[in-house]
Amino acid sequence: MYTKIITTVVSISLLVTTYSQERHTGEMIPAKNEFYSTIKSELNKSKESEPRMVFKTTMRGIEVPESVNEFNTVWCNDPLSQGRTGTCWCFSTSSFYESEIFRLKKKKVKLSELYTVYWEYVEKAREFVRTRGNSFFGEGSETNAVARMMEKYGVVPAESYEGKPEELPYHDHLGMFGEMSA
Repeated sequence: MYTKIITTVVSISLLVTTYSQERHTGEMIPAKNEFYSTIKSELNKSKESEPRMVFKTTMRGIEVPESVNEFNTVWCNDPLSQGRTGTCWCFSTSSFYESEIFRLKKKKVKLSELYTVYWEYVEKAREFVRTRGNSFFGEGSETNAVARMMEKYGVVPAESYEGKPEELPYHDHLGMFGEMSA
């Protein structure tokens, strides 16, 4: 019985390996991230570094989309950089809610991610004190935190609460979390 299982697994592995080697190749290329470029240039002002390399596959023989126009799309706001923060959970979920508001009410709105983030971190601090340090008090959270904070504290448009000093080109929570950890 084990021999049949092992033979089957090895056969499938060989087929997949052979198939993928025939059709797919790849190369190392410099990493590009348009959202992070502003932040990275600020961080690297004093030092020159080698570009970070990533592996990019080429898929010969496979039809892949060439343009966004090949998809059925729904309205959404343009992507927005979360900067140097652990707030992807809020940026992505808020974007979903903005699209849902448009789908249901046909209104284009931009919600403040950082208003929700602010209250999530206030609640984390309360829980940290309540449990005498036995709860998570760091960056990040989960999608369901957005609904919880919106239910408890409401939601505001982005222009009402940007969540960063005007002179700063991106969100940066490094200093805040340094103080929180201390």
